[in-house]
Amino acid sequence: MSRLVQFTGILCGIFCLVCIASAISVGNIAITPSGDLVSGVTRGSASFIINFPASGGYTFDNDHTIQMDTEMANAVWTYSIYLDGIENPSKSEAGPNIRLSGWELSYPSKREVSLKVKVEGTAPVVDTSQEKILVRVREFNNRNVVVSGSEVVKTKMVLNPQTIGVSISHEESSLTGLRPRIDQLAAGGIDTTSPETKFGQATALLRSAETNSDIARAQFELIQAANLIDTLESEVAVLEVGKAIADAESSIGETEDLITYFRVNKSMSSDTRLMPILSKWEIAAERLTAAKDLKAEAEKLSAKKDPDATNKFGDAARKAQEAAAKGNEVLADAQALKEDVDASPLAALSGIGSALAGSIVTILIVVGVVILVVIGIILFRRRRRWDELG
Repeated sequence: MSRLVQFTGILCGIFCLVCIASAISVGNIAITPSGDLVSGVTRGSASFIINFPASGGYTFDNDHTIQMDTEMANAVWTYSIYLDGIENPSKSEAGPNIRLSGWELSYPSKREVSLKVKVEGTAPVVDTSQEKILVRVREFNNRNVVVSGSEVVKTKMVLNPQTIGVSISHEESSLTGLRPRIDQLAAGGIDTTSPETKFGQATALLRSAETNSDIARAQFELIQAANLIDTLESEVAVLEVGKAIADAESSIGETEDLITYFRVNKSMSSDTRLMPILSKWEIAAERLTAAKDLKAEAEKLSAKKDPDATNKFGDAARKAQEAAAKGNEVLADAQALKEDVDASPLAALSGIGSALAGSIVTILIVVGVVILVVIGIILFRRRRRWDELG
């Protein structure tokens, strides 16, 4: 019984291998032109050979069909069957697709069969530049389902000149928007050599694309410029967040030093004037920490080539700028307090006195009461003495 099971398994395996091997193979694919096509203008073509691995005693299943499609306009198909290396008369058909039945392609497996095909047409008219199918080859079984592994698709980018113009304008707008950001970084002492280089290269590519009469070449230059602008935007965002964090760290750090000065050198830990400064400093420090966390997230996304990394760097820069603004505000408050404190040695005492004001008032009240009591006792004794002398 076990041998029978093993034998049956072997037969099933051989059967599966035969079924898998039965799919057609497409080779010797040649496509012209090599570049992109212009909507409604450029002629394109594809030639290829379909081979039929023998299976089940035949070169091709009699119940199967081969379908070939194209999205090219005014397409013309020319094909011929080669039998044992000898070419049969070629046939031509017009239209977006042709279908060949198994009856035309099924021969005994001892015969060698191949199909030579060429399709020609004009690039279809498109509203926007997009990929279009130049040729697609598929084998269908008797249930009209595509046989696994049989499908081969070749596409071409079809360009719309008007769309290219719109895209160039869009990229120029993006590039223009980066100009003040780069200038601001340079004004802040940041080395902008790399961004300036990319800015110049992108500008040159867009100008060339705008004036190039070769639409395919213009599209190529546009793509190059767009890639440069994307890289430039990421680079600027990284520099911005770095500068904003550095600015925030500077002002927050200076304020922290002043707070230590007030507490240690001037014994102003309980000074009410120091409380608002401490509160603002904590807010600025929290925003700085949030900015650093966002920057770390952005760096992880950037390492994964995630397109959202640029947006995350932007979020980090905005949060760092908020921290820097709050840091500058609290630093100005701390510096003003230092000027007041340093202007007069007694100025710091006012803070201590302010903190102790409540206690002093209480003490004064108690002292006043004691004095009144003493005065009352004295007056009472005098009155009593006068009564005795009566």
